[in-house]
Amino acid sequence: MRKARHIEISTRLEITKRHGLVDDYRIEWQRHSFRPPQVTVKGRSSVPAQVTKNYIMMLLAPLVASQRIRVI
Repeated sequence: MRKARHIEISTRLEITKRHGLVDDYRIEWQRHSFRPPQVTVKGRSSVPAQVTKNYIMMLLAPLVASQRIRVI
């Protein structure tokens, strides 16, 4: 299940990266835990961080809680 979720998250973020909203992203899982991953996204400097965060939260809503998403 974790692998399938990781693939789903990374696929969505990779498409967003190709379209130019984000520069890079990192998905971090805690070992031996069933918690969802911590997702860190590096947004583009030309796009306000709050806009990027709102978009990523909507994009990953079924997979990652908003508290686990961070935009730098």
